Amino acid sequence: MRFIFLVLLTLTIKATVAQTPVIDSLKQIVALQKHDTVEFETLLNLTYEFMRRDLTRARQYSFEIIKHANATAHAKWLSGAYNYLITIYQQTGMADSALYAIELSGKLVKQNPDNKKILYNYNQATGLFYKNRGEYKKALPYMADNLRLWTKPDENRAGLLLNLGNLYFNMGEFKKSTDYHLQALKLFEELKNLRGQSFCLQSLGNDFYNLNQFVTAKKYYERSLQLKEKLGDKRGTLNSTISLGDVHKDLNDYQKSEAYFQKALAEARSMNFPAEEARILHQSGLLYKRMQEIEKARGSFTQSMALSKKLNDSVTFVKTQSELLNLDLIEQDKKKTEALMLNGLNTLIRTGDRQQEAIEYHRLSEYYALNKDYEKALYYLKKHESLTDSIEGGAVLLQLKELEEKYNNEKNEQEIALLKKDQELQTLELQKQRANTTILITVFISVIVVSILLINRYRVMNRIKRQAELENMRQSIARDLHDDIGSTLSSINIMSKLAMQQNDNSGQLEKISTYSSRMMETMSDMVWSINPLNDSVEQVLAKMKEFASEILEPKNMQFEFTCDRTVSTIRLDAEKRKSLFLIFKEAINNIAKYSEATQVFVYLNCTSETLHMKVQDNGKGFDTAAITSGNGLKNMAARARAIKGTWNQLTEPGKGTIITVEIPIT
Repeated sequence: MRFIFLVLLTLTIKATVAQTPVIDSLKQIVALQKHDTVEFETLLNLTYEFMRRDLTRARQYSFEIIKHANATAHAKWLSGAYNYLITIYQQTGMADSALYAIELSGKLVKQNPDNKKILYNYNQATGLFYKNRGEYKKALPYMADNLRLWTKPDENRAGLLLNLGNLYFNMGEFKKSTDYHLQALKLFEELKNLRGQSFCLQSLGNDFYNLNQFVTAKKYYERSLQLKEKLGDKRGTLNSTISLGDVHKDLNDYQKSEAYFQKALAEARSMNFPAEEARILHQSGLLYKRMQEIEKARGSFTQSMALSKKLNDSVTFVKTQSELLNLDLIEQDKKKTEALMLNGLNTLIRTGDRQQEAIEYHRLSEYYALNKDYEKALYYLKKHESLTDSIEGGAVLLQLKELEEKYNNEKNEQEIALLKKDQELQTLELQKQRANTTILITVFISVIVVSILLINRYRVMNRIKRQAELENMRQSIARDLHDDIGSTLSSINIMSKLAMQQNDNSGQLEKISTYSSRMMETMSDMVWSINPLNDSVEQVLAKMKEFASEILEPKNMQFEFTCDRTVSTIRLDAEKRKSLFLIFKEAINNIAKYSEATQVFVYLNCTSETLHMKVQDNGKGFDTAAITSGNGLKNMAARARAIKGTWNQLTEPGKGTIITVEIPIT
């Protein structure tokens, strides 16, 4: 009967997987030496962090709480320290100290009858203690009471379900154990708790093992081991390693079974877990017994009995003692049979019955071969062959050859198995390398193809964008030529004809001069706007200052430009550049013609991919309700909308006018 190794869940603290940064931060709190509830809570956390990695340090942190805590004011933390010590003492083989810790924790329960948390922690620690000692009936009421107390569907309840399942398993009530294990696994999966899942998988492996479903049990153990290694759970890894040794033993894969037991034994000794060490030695003894290696089995059983006796582990001690007695019976039967056969041989030698003597040699050879003592088997077969040859000739030579081959093949089979295993590993590694190479080549080619497609798409999009910009530019130039210059030339043509028909044509000539100047100015603005050298806002600003100077200074109007530093680095396309300047130009012309202002302020700044322009004067302003058309207001708004911008004006009679424009940069 194999052993079921128990799992420890959180007693008082729900903590995450121990990590160095967490431990370091906890130590910093303890170093303050305030001896308050914060420090006691931190010490409990540190105890929990070291429970599965260093029991000596875990015990030291519990002692710190006991040393400074007050039984009345700090009962919660004192109870936690006692409960941790119960587990620590049991795992280090100090059963008497563990019982004393149970007594102290029980006193705190009686002193605090209304504190369900203290009762819960006491039940948990005490129940696990008796469970680990194999006293399952004593453990059951503590664990059942805790399941009644804790109804919240969290990690604590899942742990209670798991431990109850393990307890019923040890009591032989497999239907109940499976039911509780499945409930626990479902809850841990809902909570995404990997540690709890690893424990449930271990216990389900135990269930299937007990039902002799060894292949299924092995799968559960392997899944549990993977999770525990991922979590750095050394104690849990030890339990899964032992279980895999058991299941490989029952699958008759003795080599793997022995390897798992040897690994588990080394880990148990390095972590100072004598209880686990005793159980591993017991399981190793069962393996060697099945392998007919009686002396190795006896050695393992003897060591296990000594440890379990020291630990007061009655279950392990009794089971190991029973196996050792069984070995003695086997040895006695073998020795008795061997003695009878040797006595019979001696009698035949004395009486001189050579034919029967040869038969007895052959029987002794078969006896020793059956018990895997091939050296003696070969010796007596040679004696049989020698005597029979003198009696019957060389007919026995074939049997001798077969026995020799059997003797030698046993050694060769192990070497062949090792060679096959190495060859399989090499083949698997080669397949992995080929697969990795294929994947890398595929990824590399895919990256190249995708890169080429992206570059080509980028070029095509740029080409389309440039063509669209050129088309927009052509349309804009054509529209400006038709609207501004075309209409101006028509006016000049009409006025020229009138001038030729009138004697006093000075007025018409003056208008022709004005229209010609306006047309030249429009042409200049158009050429300036499409010149790529003027695509920066800095160039636009220079053009604005030049125009403002020409228009405002003759009217004795002071003007001031205020710009952000970032504005000078912004670049605008021709359409936006032209529209921005023409809106500014229209605003300045309106100020010069109608505002009667003395000061003009121009602001340029950039925020969130948007260029802002504000033109403000201190003139007489106007009533927007009274102005329905003219003054270029609609023209300014239309130009702003054409470049997906916004235009606004704010004015009142006697309070000046503010024109604002917002243009997207991108």
